[in-house]
Amino acid sequence: PSILFLLPDYVAAGVQGIAIGTNDLTQLLLATDRMNPAMNVSGDAPHPAVLRAIEHLISQAKKAQIPCSLCGELVSQHPTIIESLIRWGVTTLSVSPDALVRTHHEILRAEKRLFLEWGRD
Repeated sequence: PSILFLLPDYVAAGVQGIAIGTNDLTQLLLATDRMNPAMNVSGDAPHPAVLRAIEHLISQAKKAQIPCSLCGELVSQHPTIIESLIRWGVTTLSVSPDALVRTHHEILRAEKRLFLEWGRD
């Protein structure tokens, strides 16, 4: 996950957008083997280190004015993080077909809450 540290360098070299693969990022950050059930760390909530890495990458992409998409099972398994992802500035979410309706609903709810919050400020 060198992009966590080198995104500005990659952008300077011509990268025009990033896609965060949450499954791979989790595996690399936590040194787990997702194909080995004994090493499964999915649990009830995303690992704090993974969430911090995602937030960092999204904010760095936003700062660099490049799109940032997120794919993997994280959003499908934990739709409650959608509001945070939108707040951080994610531009695209990719989910499995069976999670599409629920994800769309969560995006609409999150955007409504954020618009109301921004309107009050």
